[in-house]
Amino acid sequence: MNKYVKKGLKITGIVVGILAAIYLCLCIVFYIATKPASDTVKETNKIALEKTPITTVTKNYHLSRSVESNSLEGMSKKGKKYYFIYLPKSKKAYLYQANKGKSEEQILNTFNDEHPGHDNPKCQLGWYKGMPVWEVTYKKKNGNYGYVLYDFRNGKEVVYADNL
Repeated sequence: MNKYVKKGLKITGIVVGILAAIYLCLCIVFYIATKPASDTVKETNKIALEKTPITTVTKNYHLSRSVESNSLEGMSKKGKKYYFIYLPKSKKAYLYQANKGKSEEQILNTFNDEHPGHDNPKCQLGWYKGMPVWEVTYKKKNGNYGYVLYDFRNGKEVVYADNL
């Protein structure tokens, strides 16, 4: 083989090796960054499935306002819908029948009626100042963000923050 070809292959091999090492490092960083979140979801699901009538988890939520809370929506064997909120720092948990509060869909409808003109609002269930709340977050057309907290039980607005 020509010495220029050998040198070119050597440089190509080094570049490919460096790119592979960078890719591997990025994968490790991503795994480490997302592991705590997936662990808390698993922990919340496990507690709910073991300690409550919930047998099937249909959706998970996370909210960090006044305290960190992990929540889920689930169904019992009898087909009843429940919401479960777990506070990992205090190890406290709360179970609510869906018919004793507002659903995610109802809250999003309330939000769209009271605050029209926002595209793609996101809804999370969690805990805020000693009560279960729905949080609706949104991005405005001007690039600013906002959020609204609604009382889970009656759907009344608790906090409204705009243009953040």
